Amino acid sequence: MKKLIVFFALLLFLSTFYITAYAYKATIIVDNKSLNYNVPDVSITVDGGKFDTGNNPPLIIDNSTIVPLRAISEGLGQKVDWDGKTQTVTVTSKDKVIKLVIGKNYATVNGNNVSLDVPARLINNNTTYVPMRFLFENLGYDVKWLADKYLIQATKKVDPPSANNVNIVSFTSNYANGTYTITVKGDGPLTYTRGSVNDDSSIRVYFDFNNAINTVTNKQITIDKNGLNQAYIGQNKLQPAVTRLVVNMDYSMPYTITQSQDKKEFDISFKIGQNKVTNILAAKVNNGDQITINTDADHFSPSRYNDNKIIIDVTGASLTMPDGKLAGSISYTGNVVTGIRYSQLDTNTVRIVAETSLKADFNVQPTPQGVLLTITKPDPNKKQLVYIDPGHGGSDPGAIGVGGIHEADINLAIGLKLKTLLDNGGYRTIISRTTDTDVGLYDRPSQANNAGADVFVSIHSDSFESPSANGTTVLYYPNGYNSDTRDEKTFAQIIHDDLMKQINTTDRGLSERPNLVVLNQTKMPAVLVETGFVTSPTDAQLLTDENFQWKVAQGIYNGIVDYFDRLANGSISTTVSNSVYGSN
Repeated sequence: MKKLIVFFALLLFLSTFYITAYAYKATIIVDNKSLNYNVPDVSITVDGGKFDTGNNPPLIIDNSTIVPLRAISEGLGQKVDWDGKTQTVTVTSKDKVIKLVIGKNYATVNGNNVSLDVPARLINNNTTYVPMRFLFENLGYDVKWLADKYLIQATKKVDPPSANNVNIVSFTSNYANGTYTITVKGDGPLTYTRGSVNDDSSIRVYFDFNNAINTVTNKQITIDKNGLNQAYIGQNKLQPAVTRLVVNMDYSMPYTITQSQDKKEFDISFKIGQNKVTNILAAKVNNGDQITINTDADHFSPSRYNDNKIIIDVTGASLTMPDGKLAGSISYTGNVVTGIRYSQLDTNTVRIVAETSLKADFNVQPTPQGVLLTITKPDPNKKQLVYIDPGHGGSDPGAIGVGGIHEADINLAIGLKLKTLLDNGGYRTIISRTTDTDVGLYDRPSQANNAGADVFVSIHSDSFESPSANGTTVLYYPNGYNSDTRDEKTFAQIIHDDLMKQINTTDRGLSERPNLVVLNQTKMPAVLVETGFVTSPTDAQLLTDENFQWKVAQGIYNGIVDYFDRLANGSISTTVSNSVYGSN
């Protein structure tokens, strides 16, 4: 496996301080009522150093984190005044006057009303507490809540970048006719300097765009073509602003740089050559057929079109078949396959189509010779194929929640229970992992596509900075987005409805997510279920309860069965994507 190196210089390293969260136990007076308080200690750091609030620690009450106003405001150099008659506290800084009234769920900032998540309140009849995020942000700090550490992390906001800076607005790539091009676009002219770094395993060339702010979210492009490995982009410096592009390769490769006339577009191009598809062979095997595609290409995408076509698109390749044609057919009648066609679909893609006599099962695997497509008759004793994806795993624990619980562990526990239910129900299953191991993000949809799965279900747990966020959400790819013809919303709605019949969490409904890899790279109907929030004390208690995990698994199982039943009785239509697969 190629050694992948992420080469970015970071502007700032924050040394985070926190202490072990011992339980803070006390009887406190909240709004003139006694409360037996027993919650782990909450710590505060400001710009990386411990911030002590003395005898008035931060508290978590009604799922909201509140902090002592005077201790924090005065500790950060602000003036605080108290009016006992009106129970109003005023914080005065160099650019703001903040007023809060005990019991009111709003504040005024420079005379303007601002809503509060929870009202200002008196603790022990003498100390004003307010929502931590409201206070820190209005005092000029960015604030993060680290739920697993019970830590409030505040960092002084930096001055906004200069108005003369250019924003990097796009980072894309294209491969055609043997040339791989990486494109960076700005909203103004781009100027750059370049450099390179060599080591024993790779070579990296980098380009520093001067006075440039990176605004793109897709910061990494995986290439893995003929010695060209990856490209990264990120903010290298803020003052002065520098955005760095890094291209990683196995050995020194020539490249060409071009810029548009207005200098807003920067292209770096590598001539890496084009892979070839040299032959296609077919043979009967047991109750099915095997089709071998001889190619040196390593990128392919399988899918099903209607019930009688299985398609393999080999990308980054050109046809060099023995007959020299750019389109043709292979005379073959097998156990399931009735014909094979091939064509140079475009300058960058070779398409192979296997026509079948029925809706067959298929599996695709890379081999030393290229790609092996196995097509078999479905087992009459087995039902549809379900791909189960417990999110995260291995070196990626996912979100870390209350008490240090790991999202990955919860996802796996629910995924294994769902697999048991499906197996017992006669369904065929594939699961992305059965232990706490690493699975590549793109490998998950690729495995489902290669196996011809009928549906894809990804299991996750949600998180948020505030412990008050809770509930269950089902995510799906928007219907019709980018011409995708899958009716994802129907599948998501059925899963959601059956799941919510089993559990009593807050119903957060459906949510469209076009940018999630497991939803936009799958060819079959796919959903991602956010079962609950690991950062919510109430949800976390449920998510770690085995009985609740079985209820979640049962709800998802019921939804899958319901979905297939509705397909069978014709109340909904087949939703396998055919958006890019026209006639060939």
